[in-house]
Amino acid sequence: MTSIRHKHTRWGSLLCLGLGLGLGLVFSTASWAGMPILKGIGGDFSLQSSKGGEVQLSDFKDKVVMMFFGYTNCADICPTTMAHISQLMHKLTQEQRSQIQVLFVSIDSDYDTPKHLNKYLSYFDPSFIGLVDSREKIDKVAALFKADYVKLADEKVTTEYKKLSVEDKNAPAQQGYLYSHTAKIYVLDGKQRVRGFFYTGTPLAEMQQQIESLL
Repeated sequence: MTSIRHKHTRWGSLLCLGLGLGLGLVFSTASWAGMPILKGIGGDFSLQSSKGGEVQLSDFKDKVVMMFFGYTNCADICPTTMAHISQLMHKLTQEQRSQIQVLFVSIDSDYDTPKHLNKYLSYFDPSFIGLVDSREKIDKVAALFKADYVKLADEKVTTEYKKLSVEDKNAPAQQGYLYSHTAKIYVLDGKQRVRGFFYTGTPLAEMQQQIESLL
């Protein structure tokens, strides 16, 4: 059973990482075309917040939003992407950072909770907000943004091999599902219009330039 779990974990990790880096290389050039308004994608929604209560996307009106769909048990692309965004935020001034909100939408409503998301995201930046809710509500938000994801298997696998652990080290290894998911970082302007995408492979200098153009 252990070998099967290792196999599933490696498969999910490589698939997520491959999606992120591969798409980043393919689309990074296209995303710099002045960040035009992308029609037919996006829309307001409300989900449970890692900071407590329920929030709507419209609550961040007048802010630039960077939004990513992922899950805390993701072994590679999710923590790598959050770390990449954190590095970007540290390149900005405090005033600029106050005009930006990072949202992490969890696709794993079976495992992630607002409290768990808050602990996970605090490793990257305490200002990052996690969002999660029922499967039905998450699916509606994912459909709005055309954010594809799929559960790789119905059988749970151990999560003890993921790179970032936010569990109690003395507690037994927990189990969760593996997902394949989009690696896009959605960029929304102050009017909540989708303006383009970043990826983990997008150079920080280019990300900074594009974000500053929207402030």
